[in-house]
Amino acid sequence: MKKLASLITFLASSTLAASVALAADVCVQIDESKDNLPEADRAGAKTLLAQALESQGERVVATGCTGTYTVSHVKLGNSVTVTLTGPQGTRQVTARSIDDLPALYSQMVTSLVTGKPMTTSGDTVDRTNATSAQAAPNRVEADSLWYARLGFAGIVGAGLETGPSFGVGYRFELDDIGIDASFFNLMVVDSEGQSSGGATGSWVKLMGLYFLDPQANRSAYVGGGISWGAVGVVDDNKSFSDSGLQAELSAGYELLRASTIRLFVQADATLPLYLAESIDLSGDGTATGTDSIWAPSFGISLGVGWGKGATRVRVIK
Repeated sequence: MKKLASLITFLASSTLAASVALAADVCVQIDESKDNLPEADRAGAKTLLAQALESQGERVVATGCTGTYTVSHVKLGNSVTVTLTGPQGTRQVTARSIDDLPALYSQMVTSLVTGKPMTTSGDTVDRTNATSAQAAPNRVEADSLWYARLGFAGIVGAGLETGPSFGVGYRFELDDIGIDASFFNLMVVDSEGQSSGGATGSWVKLMGLYFLDPQANRSAYVGGGISWGAVGVVDDNKSFSDSGLQAELSAGYELLRASTIRLFVQADATLPLYLAESIDLSGDGTATGTDSIWAPSFGISLGVGWGKGATRVRVIK
């Protein structure tokens, strides 16, 4: 029993000694050679930084410190760039206004003391110290466009079947990349009596686009993606049909990229990731046979887009 009591006492004293060692005496100072805040704001900044350090277990003293935290502020317009250097390293962050300094000190001190990076997904940001920039971050606006297209396409499978194609969609475009979500991309095959005909297409298609001349008013582009669709072809009284995922490839040329309307010409290839199964419709219509074909389709179309364009500011070096 006495041994257990001695062990508990030893552990408690060791823990206390470790906590005392961790809570080192530190000083806070302003680097006046690099700081352009008014004198009154400097005094307030020094007090707020000391409070942030104390919240992380540091003991702030005026003299006799074993470590020093040096801070400087560069104010330009409303924004303030803060540089904090301590025994553990340096952190530099820009705040939208001086009002964000308390939250910014909290994040910078936490990052230095714990060694964690200053990211919005890390533990340096919590519900009490988020800055206005983190609450409402700046984002680059993308062009937002609806479009409709009309063209001509063909199915390669049991021979070649051709017919008109059409579709509607929505694009988000930055300078060099874009996202294209389209719907009801259908092709109707011309029929010759009842022995041939059919249709193919996708109900929904999602693609990524890459523009080869992103700054220009007109640019060629390439794209790739995936869709969910179906194919149904009748050839010589035999029907081939199925549905599933399809790979999508595109290449095109877009005009009027500096405006809120667009014109584009686009070539597409739809490559089904499935085989269309056959049903023999001859005689009494009883389903017979187990034939299957791969039925990709290819087409070219003219599209017209309209919508809202992004406001951009160009900086030329």
